[in-house]
Amino acid sequence: MKNLHVFRDFIRSPFQKKYRYVYALAAIAALSFGLNFYAISRLGYGNAYYAAAIKSMTQSFHNFFFVSFDPAGVVSVDKPPLALWIQALFVLVFGYHGWAMLLPQALAGTGACLMMYVLVSRYSGRPAGLISALVLALTPAVVVASRNNTMDMQLVFVLLIAVRYLFKGIETGKWRSLFAAALFVGLGFNIKMLQAYMILPAMGIVYLLFSREKIWRRILASVISLVIVAVVSFAWVIAVDLYPSESRPYIGSSTDNTVMELIVGHNGLERIYGGGGGNFGGTGTGGGFQGGGRFDGSGGQDGNGQPDGNGQGAPNRSRDGSTGNGAPPSMNGQDGTGRTDGMARGGQTRGAVGNDIGTAGVLRLWTDSMYGQASWLIVLALFCIAASLRKWSLKKPDIRQGALLFWVLWLVTMLAFFSFASFYHRYYLCMLAPGIAAPVGIGFVEMLKAYRSKSGWRQWLLPVSFLATFAIEGWYVWSYSDLRTWLIPVMVVAGSAALFLMLLHFFRPKRLTLFAAAGCMLAAMLAGPLYWSLTTVLYVPQNVTMPYAGPELASTEETQGMTPNQETFTVSDSNTLALENYLVAHYKEGSYLVVGQKANDVAAFIVDTGLPAVAYGGFLGSDEALTLNKLKQLVSEGKVTYFLVSEQSGTARGSNSEIDSYVKENAVLVDPSEYGGDTGSSASGTQSSYSLYCFQQS
Repeated sequence: MKNLHVFRDFIRSPFQKKYRYVYALAAIAALSFGLNFYAISRLGYGNAYYAAAIKSMTQSFHNFFFVSFDPAGVVSVDKPPLALWIQALFVLVFGYHGWAMLLPQALAGTGACLMMYVLVSRYSGRPAGLISALVLALTPAVVVASRNNTMDMQLVFVLLIAVRYLFKGIETGKWRSLFAAALFVGLGFNIKMLQAYMILPAMGIVYLLFSREKIWRRILASVISLVIVAVVSFAWVIAVDLYPSESRPYIGSSTDNTVMELIVGHNGLERIYGGGGGNFGGTGTGGGFQGGGRFDGSGGQDGNGQPDGNGQGAPNRSRDGSTGNGAPPSMNGQDGTGRTDGMARGGQTRGAVGNDIGTAGVLRLWTDSMYGQASWLIVLALFCIAASLRKWSLKKPDIRQGALLFWVLWLVTMLAFFSFASFYHRYYLCMLAPGIAAPVGIGFVEMLKAYRSKSGWRQWLLPVSFLATFAIEGWYVWSYSDLRTWLIPVMVVAGSAALFLMLLHFFRPKRLTLFAAAGCMLAAMLAGPLYWSLTTVLYVPQNVTMPYAGPELASTEETQGMTPNQETFTVSDSNTLALENYLVAHYKEGSYLVVGQKANDVAAFIVDTGLPAVAYGGFLGSDEALTLNKLKQLVSEGKVTYFLVSEQSGTARGSNSEIDSYVKENAVLVDPSEYGGDTGSSASGTQSSYSLYCFQQS
């Protein structure tokens, strides 16, 4: 008993009380990093488009600076450089491994949670900061983006740093903090272009309203900050566009070979109005190995549309995602292809799945395909905002009010964009997460205080917001029949305990009772997001180019279980492996390994060999990185010998269709038997999607 008293005294000591929040934050950070990085090697190299670019960028400074997709420096990727530079530096330090490319995003996801705590706790208290950090860590879209080599979580992290400097600038009145915020927004632009500017309206409004500077100084500081944003944003853009175009890669996905057009077009207006998103390994008529199709033409599925591999995936599920066994899914099983990055050899990428963003409208984020990614706590966030509102006085601005307004504006901006934009991927919703997490942390604590003090109508916000959020979450989870037997009971038990403890506190107020009630409420409301986040750890999406979270990942229609070690993606298909070996065996130093139209035609060749496989049409297949005359010159010089031509219609445009015609007329079709392949039908029942041609040197 004496030892028990010593332990109790230690726990209650001032030192431990002071640092208990540090322990809690460390636990949240550990949880976040665990979700972001555990079993990350099962994802292989992630998005093959960026993985190939990283392989190319690490081969020369020229490729590094211009973010070249291929080792030959023919065409660049369609994104700005900063996030890819960071991934390339990690690869240079740790070696070319999938986990090395994915690590920066995992760290950024955890860093964003820590920044959320810093931002919220400073003005709303440490409990609010912890809740906000926890909500952000468990948002499925955040975990999805943190487990991929796309750059969205790096952007979120950088923007949260910018917000920290904005608040500091308002609080201290020092312009250098405001200029630092502008610097980080500019860096964000060099991560994801115009997406970084989505928070600029909120930053400007909050600074102009809540800064204590004279109005003319606020305006002047804002103008200078915008100049800094522009200079940092466009420094690389201008450098590339002014560089002689014949001495650098073609700017991928642009129409005029300039980064400026890429900003306005493919990465700008097309995201809002649609018209060119394209797929990497998509299921449309564009080039790509569809449905896991292979060079031997046999496809990745049998005639019934089922995977042709010998491995076992998750149990069959009904449309609502059920497995029929009533238990949480496991990580067992193997896929028939033996690859974990969604690509089989020969550059193929499994069919595009999981990019259903629904129809634009105010209810888009509440649809089945979208709700589970980031919308779980939107209703709670709205109640929390109402609970946090106070009388505002612009004559005596309060940075705490400014911070709340900023998060409200962040939330409104993201809700508007993701509800009505024509094209994006579901993991983009990680940009919405901070706008939900911060108000929830701030307002949940406010509602607890109001309930404890029984302060008028505000005291009822806590139970009402909890019941509303819990009911919507329960309705959504109930649509998955297998989750009714275990996740629904978990939520019901936690929710019932929360209601009982709230009722007990109402009649017999005790701090511990309310604290326990708060814990049960959070457990009930976060159980769903936690499981959705865990699905990204338990399962690997069939197409890692467009990842998402949800029980659907356990379905054999969406994914197959993965083999334990797929770092090198050794594939069991001898035909596709033989084709790569054939090309490597016939490769001549100083020439191109093979030329294809789209990036996903050749991405795996670059990843596997590091040799200069070229996609003359870039990501979408419509770039004009090679003209017909240039191709003729390369053929005459002996630099181009092997060429992949898609046999599907509608895959080439303009001069690219002329290139395909020229190849078919002047090159010799390689019999698949020469590299160990055979003929057959693809997943759609047609002949092989691709043919290999060889230019005979005279």
